Amino acid sequence: MAKIRDSKVVGVKASSVAMYSGTFWGIIGLGIAVLHSLRNTVDYARETESLLTGLAFGLAIGIVSILVLPLVYFAIGWVIGLVQGWIFNVVATNSGGITFRVED
Repeated sequence: MAKIRDSKVVGVKASSVAMYSGTFWGIIGLGIAVLHSLRNTVDYARETESLLTGLAFGLAIGIVSILVLPLVYFAIGWVIGLVQGWIFNVVATNSGGITFRVED
């Protein structure tokens, strides 16, 4: 028969929450960068008289956005995750933590 016991979380490592949040938002930023890159490539190809020139400008801007946007999203997500981890620790410490059940 399984043994059920209660455990309590009274804090988390804020940098761990920050890393998770930053990685999550970095992946979201990569998806947005790919869509931004495709849109710019099509727009520049449509606006210029030379298709090759338009594609070159669009791809150049797209490559820069694919490199920069995920890093920006990661940095913002990391800071937000750090603040969330700190707030969780303050609230969990003052409220007695969160109790959950574990089955062995």
